[in-house]
Amino acid sequence: MKKLIVLVTILSLSLTAFSQQDTVIKTKCLPVSVFKLIAKDLLSGDSAKAELKIANEHISGLESKVSLKDSVINTMIVKETNYLKIIDVQNQKYDVMEKYSKKLEWDLKKEKVKGKFKSILGTGVIAVLTFFLITK
Repeated sequence: MKKLIVLVTILSLSLTAFSQQDTVIKTKCLPVSVFKLIAKDLLSGDSAKAELKIANEHISGLESKVSLKDSVINTMIVKETNYLKIIDVQNQKYDVMEKYSKKLEWDLKKEKVKGKFKSILGTGVIAVLTFFLITK
């Protein structure tokens, strides 16, 4: 144990140590107003950092709102496109139905004319036959 103490003492004495130089001579004194300005600048810098952090959080919130609104707008655009397609298909269907209805009306008119013609022709034939039967 004594050897250890002697060894530590020898090592401690052989080490070089550095100390701070005298700063009293080299110190420059600043007026109190300068320190007040420095403190104001530090406080305004800290408040500016806090304000910037709040502004960045607000901006990120607004960006998320904008992205949500963009997705809603895109959804509405897709829905509008689908609705326009549905309306177009319905209009085409109504056009086809209208053409088919007009064709049926035309066919019905033709059948009515044929029926009237046959009726008139049949009545005429019966009248002629009756006339021949009566005159004979």
